[in-house]
Amino acid sequence: MSSTAIIICLIGIALAIALNYKFGVNMGVTGLAIAWIAGCIVMGLKVKDVVALWPNSVVFQLMSITLFFGFAVVNGTMQAIADHLLYKVRNQTWLIAFAIFFIGFILGTLGCPPPAANAICAVIGFSVGLSAGLHPIIIAWGVCMGANLGCCLPWASQGSVVNNTIASNGYEAESYGMTLEFLLAYFVVTFVILIILYVVFKGHKLGEVVVKEPEPFSPVHKKSLVMIFIVVGLVIVPSLLKLFIQAEWLDTLSRCADIQMLGMVGFVICSLMKLADEKAVIRSVPWNTIILVGGIGLLMNVATQAGVVDLLSSWMSATVPTFAITAFLCLLGGFLSFFSGGINTVFPMLAPLVAGLASSTGIKPVTMFIAILLGACFTAISPFSTGGAILMSNCSDDKTRAKLPAMQLALAVGSLVFAIILCLVGVINIF
Repeated sequence: MSSTAIIICLIGIALAIALNYKFGVNMGVTGLAIAWIAGCIVMGLKVKDVVALWPNSVVFQLMSITLFFGFAVVNGTMQAIADHLLYKVRNQTWLIAFAIFFIGFILGTLGCPPPAANAICAVIGFSVGLSAGLHPIIIAWGVCMGANLGCCLPWASQGSVVNNTIASNGYEAESYGMTLEFLLAYFVVTFVILIILYVVFKGHKLGEVVVKEPEPFSPVHKKSLVMIFIVVGLVIVPSLLKLFIQAEWLDTLSRCADIQMLGMVGFVICSLMKLADEKAVIRSVPWNTIILVGGIGLLMNVATQAGVVDLLSSWMSATVPTFAITAFLCLLGGFLSFFSGGINTVFPMLAPLVAGLASSTGIKPVTMFIAILLGACFTAISPFSTGGAILMSNCSDDKTRAKLPAMQLALAVGSLVFAIILCLVGVINIF
């Protein structure tokens, strides 16, 4: 019965991806339906037992973070930040490629969810970059990777998923540090690829660009920024102080200052301050993504109950050479992310494999986590994935938009191959 359930779960993942790609059906909902078939009908579990496998912690974190930062998105604070940063480099056109990248990074760092950060950066990047003669392939990489990178910080939307997923797979004490190690690896590899694209496609040889001077930050923008800095500061500062100060009150503050609960408190305060229309903020939450993460997470938990993690771990240990384990995980993560939502979907699927492989192969768990994540992150620029679709839809130039799918596919495949090579030669092991 367990073998049958595993097969159904694996087919269910493929079916969820196919239905999403062909008909736009939310993968999470398909995952829930398949979980019911595999769990209740095949394995004989009660419905309440299957429902109990819903990944409450990950879903709650996504909801709370996007609710809080939604105020800054809805009231235009994020857009204002992007406009001001780009205006600062208007006279140094050779910096535009890096400005697009770091605008996305800063928006993600401040909690702007990937769909919104991608959309904002795409609008600005294509309107300014194309007028200055910047190659669209550089703009595409800068928009997608800059925003995704910022969102991978532990307190941001995708970083919280990474941190929580690592913790829930047996590495709770090390999860925060591993998330930061992944962030470093992601930044280094991503920036190296940006430099390569910058040189190959002559990002330094641009014409003059005209950018309208943005309006000063409004009182609402300033209040939103203060709230963001307070919440993010309460998350970061106690952990940093613990490195130098040993005190019971600091341990208590560090334990309580969790981004998911601070986000809910921040939401209440922002609502009372009337920083944006509360109903509009709630509507801005990416509920489709939350349902996707929850549904696929539940399906994978049913598969785990059926023994899929042990099965895959044993197969990889017996079949894949040790030196190629990380490369295979990177390839698997990249392949799945081609058609889905990258970190939010793929990482929770594959993370349970790490503990078993670590014990059987001796490879550091963080190295395998990084390999999975790099594959998932790089192919998220594919035109079939969420981030890639947002990038295309926010390009105002028809001729460029028609060429983007081929460029995005080339970037997805090329960056994945680059990451796999880094895994094979052992460069990933240094992180």
